[in-house]
Amino acid sequence: MIKAEGAKKLATQLTTNYGLSKLYCDSNDIGEEGAEAIAECMEMMDSLKKICMENNAIKDRGVIALAHALEENDTLLSLYLENNSITAAGAKEVGKILQNKYKLSKINLNNNPLKDEGLKCIADGLLDNDTLRVITL
Repeated sequence: MIKAEGAKKLATQLTTNYGLSKLYCDSNDIGEEGAEAIAECMEMMDSLKKICMENNAIKDRGVIALAHALEENDTLLSLYLENNSITAAGAKEVGKILQNKYKLSKINLNNNPLKDEGLKCIADGLLDNDTLRVITL
C-alpha cells in the first residue's frame, strides 16, 4: 500500500515521464499530501488521459490540488475519484474542471459526501459541457 511518502517519491519520478497516458494509484492511502505531490508533477504531463485515484482519502485538499494541476491539461478523458471524502468544497473545483475540460468524457465521484450543495456545483459545471458521457455519483 502506498502512503503519502511513497506518492511523493512516485511524483518525483513522474516528472521525467512525459509520455504517461494512464495513472492508476487507486486503493492506497496517499491522502491529501500524496495527492498534492502527484498534482504538482501532473502539470507537465500533456499526454495524460486517465487518472484513477479511488479510495485514497485525498479529501478536498487533494482534489483541489488535482483540479488546479489540470487547468492546463487538455488531454484528460477520464477521472476516477470514488470514495475520497470529497465534500461540496472539492465538488466546486470538480465543477470547474467539468466547465473547462471539454474532452473529459468520464468522471466517477461515487461514495463521496457531496450533498446537495456539491451536486449543484457539479451540475453547474455541466451546463456547457457536451463531452461528458458517464458520470457516477
